[in-house]
Amino acid sequence: MQATPMHRRREGPFLVPARSLLLVFGLLAVALGIFNLFHELHAKQVDALYTAIAIAVGVIWLACVILGFRGNAVGVFGAGLIAFVELGAISQGHFSTSAGAIGSFVRIEGLPVATALMGLVLACVLTIMAAIVAWGHGTGYSRRRETLPLLIVSVLGALLVILDATDNVHLAGSALPGFGQSTAEDGSFVAALTASLWLAGALWIASMRRTGAVLTALATLGVCYSFVTLHLVKGGTTLSLIATKSGRIWAVVAVAVAILAALSLLAALAFFVFAIAPPRRPKSAPAGPVGQRASG
Repeated sequence: MQATPMHRRREGPFLVPARSLLLVFGLLAVALGIFNLFHELHAKQVDALYTAIAIAVGVIWLACVILGFRGNAVGVFGAGLIAFVELGAISQGHFSTSAGAIGSFVRIEGLPVATALMGLVLACVLTIMAAIVAWGHGTGYSRRRETLPLLIVSVLGALLVILDATDNVHLAGSALPGFGQSTAEDGSFVAALTASLWLAGALWIASMRRTGAVLTALATLGVCYSFVTLHLVKGGTTLSLIATKSGRIWAVVAVAVAILAALSLLAALAFFVFAIAPPRRPKSAPAGPVGQRASG
């Protein structure tokens, strides 16, 4: 039986409606952006005029997120556009060799700002992606639920990636190779993008198996490779050193993120293999006696 046009309109590329993602990650981005703004003001990296303008933009951003969730096209466009501009401003201001580089920013304002900045990158990336999808598939979502466990693991894994990178920023500030040969700015930005890619792949894999599997595999392979090169190879920051300098809980976080990444990588590869495998042809029914005709 052919699906009706109304049923087709309800379908979407994600396991959850794109408007819901826009609301969740949009609100998270606005909150983290305001949190970062006041720390920038406290650290005298911005002045009062810049702060007032940024707060006004934040209010507009919040309004766009709410309007976008309600289905307003202008709100969807505005939420995605401001998230894109915010991502560029944060990348240029804190993840490059500038006065507000994340390494020096953490020394002034404390380690939580590193977590907030990486979370802001992730929230902006997911807001942009949700806005693009919500433009044409705002309320649709995939009915296939077999990838839901992978999405849950990816949400937890992305959170642990950011926490692990936060500890690496702390180790880098203690003259230890938290990110290996990379600076704290480069390493933390790559970690935030990796977490974003991991989540994006887990969301896409519900309906676009190959695309979602490739994105998930790339992100988790990067996490596993980083764990080996940073914590297991000689010359890196060993787990015992992490436990000594930061505490045992941070060593557990590093191991947990590697385990979740390995499990997600195996699952993504399995989904990819099944996606490219040729479909099985149904066995044909045995032919009836010659001359037998179906009854009207």
